[in-house]
Amino acid sequence: MTAVLAAGLALGACGTTGGNLFGGQQQTTQPAAQPAPGVGSPVHNALFGQPVPEGQQTLHANLCPRVEIRDGSAVWRQGGEGPTELRYQGTITDLARECRIDGQTMTIRVGIEGRVLVGPKGDGGRVTLPIRIAVTRGLSTPVWSRLYQVPIDIPAGSPNVAFTQVEDQVSFPLPEPGELATYIVFVGFDNQATQQERPRRGRARTAER
Repeated sequence: MTAVLAAGLALGACGTTGGNLFGGQQQTTQPAAQPAPGVGSPVHNALFGQPVPEGQQTLHANLCPRVEIRDGSAVWRQGGEGPTELRYQGTITDLARECRIDGQTMTIRVGIEGRVLVGPKGDGGRVTLPIRIAVTRGLSTPVWSRLYQVPIDIPAGSPNVAFTQVEDQVSFPLPEPGELATYIVFVGFDNQATQQERPRRGRARTAER
């Protein structure tokens, strides 16, 4: 169990900066390239297996803002300090996106794939993951942001459970073509989410692996 948890924690270093939209300090490191999700992966199938509504134009992938994990937000943890006190640990493992244009509005469908590990102090039941999706111009200028409280049901006795979440309400006014290239979609766990903000709840699809 310790080796598995250490591997999950190592994933927290992946991603890019997202300013203070996730409650952290803005960093100045340059964004790393986000690999495209593999065709046939759960997040790819969940995202691109849905038809585009009539009257909407699907944007070419090269023009769709890239999607990345914000630095330091790939891992969510619940429990006391130390590996033996861990109850649950959530990790974001893969992302995908698809853009559509409807008039002067751009809508992005964001797919998130992850896994929740059960620690020594955890058991089966429901955990709620605070996942934030934010759109920025450049690395720090906010365009759109929303917090999602995603419930995950863990079967009793299961050491971990995989989940796939798709959100299709990420929308904002369509910018000029030259400006669109600077837009970034950040995804990550918001470990400092405030109680005053009204989160949008969405049920993730889970699959034990």
